[in-house]
Amino acid sequence: NALLLEPWSSCCLSRCVWLLAMSLARSKGLSPDKLSCDPAYFELEKVGGAFNPMAESQRENGIQQRVLPENVYTAAIVAWLNNESASEAAIGAAFFTAPPVALTIFLQVTLTYYLQVGVKDYDGDLEAVCLTDHRMLLYTGLSAFVGLSLGNLYTILEAHNWLQMFGSCERHEELMLQKYLLKPTPQAMDGVARSMEGGLGEAMGTDDVRGVCRPQSGITPCARASFYAFLLLPWAAVTVGVLFAGSGSVLRSGNRFDLVLNCVAAIFVLELGEVTYALLLPRTIKNSTAGLPPLNRVGSEGGAVASALRKYGTLFFFWIVIAATAVVDVPLYYFWCD
Repeated sequence: NALLLEPWSSCCLSRCVWLLAMSLARSKGLSPDKLSCDPAYFELEKVGGAFNPMAESQRENGIQQRVLPENVYTAAIVAWLNNESASEAAIGAAFFTAPPVALTIFLQVTLTYYLQVGVKDYDGDLEAVCLTDHRMLLYTGLSAFVGLSLGNLYTILEAHNWLQMFGSCERHEELMLQKYLLKPTPQAMDGVARSMEGGLGEAMGTDDVRGVCRPQSGITPCARASFYAFLLLPWAAVTVGVLFAGSGSVLRSGNRFDLVLNCVAAIFVLELGEVTYALLLPRTIKNSTAGLPPLNRVGSEGGAVASALRKYGTLFFFWIVIAATAVVDVPLYYFWCD
């Protein structure tokens, strides 16, 4: 029976595909007689030349990108800047972004406080001493939680760097960005040519361009101070509080299962900003935050020291994260376990 059904099913599938092709042809005004399943009737036409995905991304989005993270705190910043006037921004904040931000801070502060009290009072299955029978699991859970907390602090640093790309202005300005093409100047081309003659440097052509996106609008000092006072600083304070209290709940777990469970619970408190962003903000505000193109630094902007830090920070990013996690692990372990 299976042998009989297989040709029949293949025939039905081919018939369905043929009928679909005929209907598409009629909708496009084509004659069905000119269609055939023969590959000779179809050909591929190249669109542009071959490209490297990384190089194409750098040409379109630039290098040294500064991207604004997506959560309830940064959405409030973008929603404020997208308004044409300060009065419209204040009304929009009162109705759309301030309540979710206030609720997020309240939830995180409340849960962090009771998490801290629970660890100190040995609530539930928590112990007065650390779990010493499974040290590898203890170190793994602590390092994973600390690493994620440091990643959250790095996200705050990214938001700070994004704000630093904007200049100051006296009156509220609507968010405006400008794209540029960064091309080598004739002087730079001459310098590279002389270096190539001496056996130094790399070839540079006129098509060696990079996309650069810069803010055209500014931020008033009052708005900038409000962003830090009511958004970034509470976000950082909650992150540090959850890091301290959550590490205690992980280290003083009574058994292996509770250790994993407490680690997940502390991470949930840490990521409440993303949860409220997904649940409480309208789609238009989320789209405006997610659709922002990355802003770009150029060359050695900020000085040679800042340029070197960006370069080596990118090269050794993995090892920097591992070293920072280990440095934070040690005092937390000795505080809660001694």
